[in-house]
Amino acid sequence: MKLAHACKVLTAHISLLILSCIFISTTVKAEDKTAKTDVEVSEEVVVYGKQLDEVDTKIKLAREKHAGSISTVSPKEIEFQKASNLGEILVRIPGLTYVDEDGRGTKPDIGLRGLDPIRSQYVQLLHDGIPTQPSMYSEQAAYYGVPAERVSGIEVYKGGSSILFGPNTTGGVVNLISRSPSRDPFAAILDTRFDSYGDYLGNMFLSGTKGKVSYGLEYMHKGGEGFGENRDYGIDDLEATLAYKFNARHSVNAHFQYYDEVSETPGGLLPTQFQSDPQQSNKTHDEFFGKRIAGDIRTSHQLIANQRFETLFYSYYFQRNWFIQNYNNNNTTDVSLANSNGQFLRDFNVVGFEPKYVINYDLGSTRNNELTIGTRIYYDTVDRSSGTGNTGTSREDDAVLTSQEELGTMTYAAFIQNEFKATDRLSIVPGIRYEYIDQNRTNVLTNAAEETYNYDIFIPGLGIKYTFAKDSLVYANATRSFRPPTFSDSFNPATNASNFNLAPSTAWIYEGGIRANPHDWLFADLGVFYTDFKDQVVVSAGTAANFDTRAYGFESAVQLGLIGLSKAISNANKDYSGEHEIYFQVGATLVDSTFVGGSFDGNDLPNVPNETFTFGLLYEYGDTFNLGFQGRHTGARFTDNANTVQENSIGTIGELVEYTVFDLKSRFKISKQLSMNAGINNIFDEIYGTQRRTGSQKGIFTGPTRSFYISATLNY
Repeated sequence: MKLAHACKVLTAHISLLILSCIFISTTVKAEDKTAKTDVEVSEEVVVYGKQLDEVDTKIKLAREKHAGSISTVSPKEIEFQKASNLGEILVRIPGLTYVDEDGRGTKPDIGLRGLDPIRSQYVQLLHDGIPTQPSMYSEQAAYYGVPAERVSGIEVYKGGSSILFGPNTTGGVVNLISRSPSRDPFAAILDTRFDSYGDYLGNMFLSGTKGKVSYGLEYMHKGGEGFGENRDYGIDDLEATLAYKFNARHSVNAHFQYYDEVSETPGGLLPTQFQSDPQQSNKTHDEFFGKRIAGDIRTSHQLIANQRFETLFYSYYFQRNWFIQNYNNNNTTDVSLANSNGQFLRDFNVVGFEPKYVINYDLGSTRNNELTIGTRIYYDTVDRSSGTGNTGTSREDDAVLTSQEELGTMTYAAFIQNEFKATDRLSIVPGIRYEYIDQNRTNVLTNAAEETYNYDIFIPGLGIKYTFAKDSLVYANATRSFRPPTFSDSFNPATNASNFNLAPSTAWIYEGGIRANPHDWLFADLGVFYTDFKDQVVVSAGTAANFDTRAYGFESAVQLGLIGLSKAISNANKDYSGEHEIYFQVGATLVDSTFVGGSFDGNDLPNVPNETFTFGLLYEYGDTFNLGFQGRHTGARFTDNANTVQENSIGTIGELVEYTVFDLKSRFKISKQLSMNAGINNIFDEIYGTQRRTGSQKGIFTGPTRSFYISATLNY
């Protein structure tokens, strides 16, 4: 059966690759034979990732075009933050909940708008538009986090995103944007970072453009001891890009990645241990091994001046093997370790092909309407097995197999979205998406017959936006979204057959708000939302069932330049954009997220704070010097559906208290080639819990303690 799945995957890989190459070849040949037209097309190669100025342009365009809530992070902000993991940046985005697991960011726990953040199962994670979760359909739980060093910009779509992006967008979409090769024939960027934990980073990026060819080669190694016991880790990441411009209209670029992670996982702590020393660990032999091999090919075709056709083919293999030593008793305060471990082994193969056609057209008196039509063909397989190791340090070749399954998903999707320009300022954006999903499961261990399940769904949406001033608009939209039941839910071996036909989780999302950036010194983003979530899949006591939930709230982010404001008040210069500025920053998210009906009616969803606040004061001297004092406050959270307040003796249930963390950050550009960053994270060494786990990881997980860091970036 494994061989059959492997053959299917290989056949799909080769077939889609051949189709892409044939399309590129025939299109270019046809173009060479046609007469030249008077249409002017940019000579710049469209490559993997973006130049930093291109990233600014891209995220600005996204804010202008999206008829819904969107938050973005610029290259300038990312360079200033110099984060060791993306969680340090994402946590400042309004509406977003980030739960730290080990301080490394390699297993991102991200939630949006009142949805449980654990394993990011209600948000779609993308890197340059390509999924980073192991599977979009079979098993969405995120066990790979894009290294912060690979990111130069961030887009977070929180509403109206399901038509373009598909499943798991009830919370939203996080798209990470990478940098692209230099426009010069050769350039090198060297990064290094050290902190007081003993963590270190080295990153080298070589790139250039000569004639029709652009190239990039990047290698990163990072590792260290983490902020406590049993947190040692090492990560190696190699990426290569190659782009070729056939002519002014057609280009192709390819990207390859090899990622390898070995990390210790410390597990949780008993409440008494957490109070006495939150940096300790009970688990001396738990290890996580992650490997990702990925590749993608993109083509871009400017057919005529107002028509564009793009294709994206991607394929990746992800393996994650986790070895967790058992306790002698998971349900008591006994933390003595058994001479055995649990082994959780997963192999994922994913193939996707996404062509998209965009046409700009005039209709009557309206100008620059835009029609987008796209499809997705997607296939994944999962080999999933579990076992019990014969000793506490056993690996996969020394265990008794307890379960083994082969899972598969085949998906066909299509969407159409149109932006009607009713006036120069008013746009109406209707759209609809259709998805057909076919799933199968084979229990290899018991040699049971293959089980299959398929369903389809229509996803409509409507958005409206009105531009009332420069870079300023109001928006409103209503969009349906969905999340298919994953194999962990609908094909749980302990689930009764009568529950196999679980409905996919669906939601209607309603939102409205204002997004304004009329001056360099003023930015404001204010919005409200309401999410009506039907048939959310919840697994309890080995049985999967559908429950309804509801979330509504308010989210905001404001940045005010005090010098610019004073100039505007004095009527000296309302468009001030001088070298010196002092920014006051504040953000807030207020959310009420509860179960509707059933035994948990009215209870809060777990791991979601009702309020989060961010604030900061930043001094900026052009591109030469930045100094910022910033903080974030996270409210109390329940950790179970029953909303238990009192903590139990082993720390597996109970409310997690609120906490506030302050940071001090600085950046100094010494020369055109050299810049340095330094700072203190968690200045006052706030001790706080981030989540609770049960079983062989029982207890409270600790947030990162105070650390000092310094980094240098050399551009050549």
